[in-house]
Amino acid sequence: MLMNLLFGQIFKFFGISGIGWLLDFGTYTVLGFFSENVFLNNVASSWLGVTFTFVFSTRTVFTNAGRIPLGVKYAMYLLYQTVLIFAVSHLIKIIDGRLVRIFASELIKTTSHLIAKIIVTPITMILNFLVMKILVEKI
Repeated sequence: MLMNLLFGQIFKFFGISGIGWLLDFGTYTVLGFFSENVFLNNVASSWLGVTFTFVFSTRTVFTNAGRIPLGVKYAMYLLYQTVLIFAVSHLIKIIDGRLVRIFASELIKTTSHLIAKIIVTPITMILNFLVMKILVEKI
């Protein structure tokens, strides 16, 4: 029973996060047409996906438990996300640079910033699930 609940939460969270990621990735892609600064583009685009995911996950995936109000938990989640987004944005910048240096293909060079963001996505989704589950249900 407990495992079914956990797998159900993971499935729902990844669905909601997927929509949040599409909002994030779409914004990131559009920003890439105006700026080559993948670090700043990722920071800016991530906030849309983060907020969407938190709002919908706390309504449909996780049950708010604990004594801390949800608004305070959102502030805590934003603090966590700030650290994560800056770390991931730096990682994306590094991966992007390495892809451009390694591959001679013009297609890879023009899409390396998108490939880099896709590479880091599974890591952030897993971390976000764990942090939200603990934050919303345990704290």
